[in-house]
Amino acid sequence: MSDHQDIDVDKLLADAKSGDADAQFILGERFRKRAALDIDLDQAVIWYKRAATDGHPEAQYRLGRCYAAGAGVVADQEVALIWYIAAAEQNLAEAQARLGWCYQTGTGCERDMDRALTWYYAASANGNAMAKYSLGDIYARGTDVVADFNAALRHWEEAAQQGHPRAQMSLALAYINGDTGMRDFEQGIHWCQRAAKSGYAKAQYNLGLIYANSPPSYQDLDLAKRWMEKAANSGLAPAQYALSRFFERQLIPELEPGESMKWLRKAADQGYPKASYRMAMAFDSGDRVTANKKIAMSWLRRAAELGYVEAQYELARRCVLFEDPEYAAGDGIQWYERAARQGHLRAQYGLAVCLARGKGVPKDPAGAYYWMSLAAEGGLPKAEYRLGMLEEQTDPAALREARQKLSQHRIQTNVD
Repeated sequence: MSDHQDIDVDKLLADAKSGDADAQFILGERFRKRAALDIDLDQAVIWYKRAATDGHPEAQYRLGRCYAAGAGVVADQEVALIWYIAAAEQNLAEAQARLGWCYQTGTGCERDMDRALTWYYAASANGNAMAKYSLGDIYARGTDVVADFNAALRHWEEAAQQGHPRAQMSLALAYINGDTGMRDFEQGIHWCQRAAKSGYAKAQYNLGLIYANSPPSYQDLDLAKRWMEKAANSGLAPAQYALSRFFERQLIPELEPGESMKWLRKAADQGYPKASYRMAMAFDSGDRVTANKKIAMSWLRRAAELGYVEAQYELARRCVLFEDPEYAAGDGIQWYERAARQGHLRAQYGLAVCLARGKGVPKDPAGAYYWMSLAAEGGLPKAEYRLGMLEEQTDPAALREARQKLSQHRIQTNVD
């Protein structure tokens, strides 16, 4: 039964009270859809429970969603899982897809990819687009199964044909990046447009990038601006940052003074790390704003704390090397180390130099050799040059310690 506007509410209520599971489910739906007040959600749960207990699969699924979200009940992912299983076993595709996601993410249960795939395939066979998209994503990533991009493309295309925006965008990017065997901008733009026109902000953002960075025959800066603005106005921080860069690089003209900084600040205020870093650089140099070292330091530290490796390296460098009191915070070594552990070659080199000289940290020849070796292996020329000198200056015991640590690092890297 469907929730029609012209339904006889008195009859619906009477049928529900008499034990009609379909009527109970419809009543639950009506309360959920008008849930401006908590009392409506409470009532929705009451009727869902009655129908679910009688074996109504849609009610079981909806009750599971209520428990998952804490809507009208105390959130309980394990109880949600029980109701998803009940509905999935009655062949309800939405429940099967949700159950696949629960097992994939370990929500309400132990993570179990075999069960996740089983339920995703069941939902996919029943035509569920979300399950098809998820299967495509799993095969594309290749972290839980053997990577199979052809299988990923097949699942994405099926979901895309059903109008699933994320599948459409994934398919579009596969065409643009040449993952299908060759780059196909026409197909890429086609699928990204379909996702963007549905209102999917990430697709709008990617479509803006495609139009801005494609070969001349496909490039369209007016459309790039139009789609990037749509995504930015929806609040998507990467789009706000990209739009700022469009203006800054003069890819598109600013219609009003300060548009570039306006969008950069919007992205930074949302905690987008790259935007925070560029805010720091702008205030440091006086680019488009009045120079202010204190504000620059604040933005740089924020970007570093958000995990942006370039900001961590720059903050470390300034703390260690600059005499400016704004940067004399004494924590440069920890920022060098955080960036170095992310594989930043210049941070590895800087940390090695500090450890070798005992600058801001006790001398540690073995540690210095370890980090200098990683920077050299990464191809940093000055690290390759300094490594030989460092080897001569390091005693044999410290060298053995450093080389053992390097060996363990390489083994761990290969395993990962």
